[in-house]
Amino acid sequence: MRALRLAPLLGLTLCTPSALNAQVAPTQPMDTAVDITAPNPNASIAPLDHLQVTVFREPEMSVEDALVDESGTLSLPLAGSVTAAGKSTAVLSQDIAAKLGHYLRDPQVSVTLKQAASRRVTVAGSVMQPGVYPIEGRLTLLQAVALARGPAKVASLDQVFIFRTRNGQRNVARFNLGDIAKGKANDPEVISGDTVSIGASGFKTAWRDVLDTVSSFSLWRIVP
Repeated sequence: MRALRLAPLLGLTLCTPSALNAQVAPTQPMDTAVDITAPNPNASIAPLDHLQVTVFREPEMSVEDALVDESGTLSLPLAGSVTAAGKSTAVLSQDIAAKLGHYLRDPQVSVTLKQAASRRVTVAGSVMQPGVYPIEGRLTLLQAVALARGPAKVASLDQVFIFRTRNGQRNVARFNLGDIAKGKANDPEVISGDTVSIGASGFKTAWRDVLDTVSSFSLWRIVP
């Protein structure tokens, strides 16, 4: 599909990838491109969650109440900073054990979710009822828009964006809600902390909405 390049005007290079394969990364470096919308059914940790980290037979390295900070990072003795948000407790346990492996022989680590932060998603732009909505369990893009009572009459269904912070980086991916509703494209998962924004009909209006939403973001490039 032919790419639409607007970098000189908007500081963005936009392609039109399928909903399943949309990948986003900061303009530098390009080798850090990640699929921000790949479903992760085992993900359970979010920013501001409270975790209990237990290192077997190493009480000085265990933490009774470890807070995941707003960037999704956990700070631990010896292990240092570990990315926690978007991971299951089992995967995080393995990551911590790998870091402690530099100091201990075969460390055994257990991570337990003590207190979950409130899960919320923001739905903005051309929807009937924009706002911040609490979520429980798995949520897809169609379901997130439904929370806001659906698209407004002026909504441009091919100008639907998911904004997400992952590993300290802010990302954005574009989707066609009409294709998703018709079953022509997969319905991506929306997770806590995401912002869903729908542009209005008319090319200039739609992009103005997007720029208003990402005014505090770094420059981005969506890659196929």
